[in-house]
Amino acid sequence: MSNRRRGGRDVNIFDNGGVITSEMTDSAIFGNIAEVDAGRQVAKPISIVDIYPDPLQPRRAIPSPVRAYWDGRPSTTPALFNSWYNLAVEERGEDFKIEPYLLALDEAPRPEQMGPIDAAFISILEMAANIRSHGLTNPITVFNQGNSYRLETGERRWLAYHVLNTYFEDEQEKWGRIPARVVETFSVWRQASENNARANLNAISKARQLALLLMDLCQKHRGDKFRTFEQSVGQGESDRTFYAQVADGNLYPAPKGTGEALMIAAGFKSASQMREHRDLLRLPDEVWHIADDLNWTQGRIRQLTRQAKDDPKNLIRLALNQASGKASLGTSSETVTAPTPPQEMDDSPFSDKMLFRFNKMMRVIKSIGEGSRRVRDVDVLEIQYMREWLNEVEKIARINMKK
Repeated sequence: MSNRRRGGRDVNIFDNGGVITSEMTDSAIFGNIAEVDAGRQVAKPISIVDIYPDPLQPRRAIPSPVRAYWDGRPSTTPALFNSWYNLAVEERGEDFKIEPYLLALDEAPRPEQMGPIDAAFISILEMAANIRSHGLTNPITVFNQGNSYRLETGERRWLAYHVLNTYFEDEQEKWGRIPARVVETFSVWRQASENNARANLNAISKARQLALLLMDLCQKHRGDKFRTFEQSVGQGESDRTFYAQVADGNLYPAPKGTGEALMIAAGFKSASQMREHRDLLRLPDEVWHIADDLNWTQGRIRQLTRQAKDDPKNLIRLALNQASGKASLGTSSETVTAPTPPQEMDDSPFSDKMLFRFNKMMRVIKSIGEGSRRVRDVDVLEIQYMREWLNEVEKIARINMKK
């Protein structure tokens, strides 16, 4: 990331409200969270490198292909941003400067169609620009974890502070600490309240949030035991495995008397909507991550599932086709356009961009073959792109053979 520093202006992108709790979130069931949510607890500045992200957070600020390049430590966020930027450039198909976004300049170049990695990156830059211009209107919430803190709410704000601290070197004293409310214990209900208040969660995020709330109820009311996130998800593996522990409604129904409160706290309008989102916990890992990164609605995923006739392999194929642009992604406001396939990005299959991408893919294939890399959704997409590229090259070769 560049280290140029200039002043800028922006329009406030935050809403003015604080955390909104559901009337159904009874303290007798979910714990006493009213004091914090009412804003009576004073925020204090905490070093951003002492705060660790919550791997269970339902709303993912960092797309899964980017997250795979990060070890989750706050001290390595500069490396995270560099990887994020490089992946955004690759997705966009051209280099771009971050200064217009970070400094909130009118000439900030925003493509007509943005991929999920690019869009998420620009969103963090714009939030950072807003915070620099207007300050932080809503402190994050953290809880004590030994000699450090764990994020409960506010991951995007925390990331924005890291951007400012990295980019504006002469302002590090200002951006090295973030206003935070410190709570004694983590509350998944308080986290859900803020997630629902900030903006609409996508379908996969809602499924994660529902699973966390349900696990909490089952533990408190029936003493059910669940594997921890670390026990369920290895390095580079899909997080779905952890949340899928409560996928079976027969094994883990909502404890008696908590169904309506669970539905409201999870942000659903009906019990059927809640059941449909619980079904998402059974998705193949590939579809889970594609739907999350592209912000697909539950209706879109359900339609794909019907088309696949409940065949997981068909479902993965259909999802990959839609993600690669072979099928329409629709016009939903929640949908972000998928990355453009290489043959559509380049005028020629022999362009420098395509050859660079081919060389990069060969390194991925080699590392997969050596067993040192777990295949991710982005790798599967790249392999599919390479197959299409080779088909195009073969066509040209056969045409030339006939000449």
